Amino acid sequence: VPYVWAALGLTAILSIAACITDRPWEQALWINLAVLTFALGIGEVYFWAQEPLERQMEYSEGFFSADEVLGYKPASGRTLSHRTSVHEEPLYQVDYTINADGLRISAPADIDMSSHDPCLVFFGDSYTFGEGIPDERTMPYQVWKKLSGQLRTVNFGLLGYGPHQMLAALQHGHLESRGHCRPRHVVYQAIPDHVSRAAGLEAWDLHGPRYVMNADGGVRQDGHFDDIPHTALLDWLRTFHRQFPAQVKAALEQSALYRLLLRSHRPVEAQDVALFGGIVGEAKQLIEKTYPGAQFHILFWDYDDDQQVVEQIQRELAHRGVHVSAISDILPDFPAARSRYEISPYDRHPNAMAHEIIADFVAQSLLQQIRCRDLPLRIPALFRNPMGLS
Repeated sequence: VPYVWAALGLTAILSIAACITDRPWEQALWINLAVLTFALGIGEVYFWAQEPLERQMEYSEGFFSADEVLGYKPASGRTLSHRTSVHEEPLYQVDYTINADGLRISAPADIDMSSHDPCLVFFGDSYTFGEGIPDERTMPYQVWKKLSGQLRTVNFGLLGYGPHQMLAALQHGHLESRGHCRPRHVVYQAIPDHVSRAAGLEAWDLHGPRYVMNADGGVRQDGHFDDIPHTALLDWLRTFHRQFPAQVKAALEQSALYRLLLRSHRPVEAQDVALFGGIVGEAKQLIEKTYPGAQFHILFWDYDDDQQVVEQIQRELAHRGVHVSAISDILPDFPAARSRYEISPYDRHPNAMAHEIIADFVAQSLLQQIRCRDLPLRIPALFRNPMGLS
């Protein structure tokens, strides 16, 4: 806890300065500064106790690069490494294979990516990307294997992404230019935190695409998050933090107080949930309009951390006619047995078993739909769409 010791040391130095000075105004200055640094030290101790920096993550140099459409993307055509340690002991070290289009592979690298054959597209964040999971064990890759290559899979997920990146990618034709396919199915994997991400509240996504609500309940893009003038000190802090070298960032983030300030944002409000729903609804409509016959599916991690937000999201999506498959209906005993499906208590991303079970659900549902297309039309629609998704 280096900043605790720094605060205590500075408090001692300032206290000594107050004792040896003869000028009353200098003495008052040193005393007040000593009280301030001592209070900061106490705050550092308190917040460190609440959330100690037990996990350290290291990424390949140049892991992320700027992208004018999405805000950021992974470096293209490289194998990127990610190492996570707990108490300085390795937890995992994983390589991520990124193709020439900046997408993590979700099928063998020798699969032809230049054609525009029917495909299965995945959108989402680190859960879809597969943080901490080898290439072949991620959910999108597992789906490809379970479908025996009947549909080519494309993984548009990335660490920290939200629904606004999905909609921006669709609007800018990335399915053709980067995915090289025409989707038959699009699967968006959502978590409750996507509401705050879509609202531009998170520190890491300063240049992400910014969407605003229209009077009719739809959404339109209005530049990027960083186009809005900064009005709060936290916004300035995040902007400056992003410009620092990696070593400086790592040193500053040793402070629990500093980490708290970086992550702090206003609570999620009803208008944020509505914006999230508007973005998802717009993506669904765009997919169905641009790719006739394509189906849009949502997998929703319905955690019990903030049940109110979860319920608001479910109501909003239902209001917009978007059917959701809850992860609690896919993973046995979720979320009560949430720890069974996490990499570790220090890294709560889905583990390989969770990726496998979800891939089974997706693949089996899609296989049933593929088979049912060949059955007579008198078969009820329920059986032709066993996931009940739209």
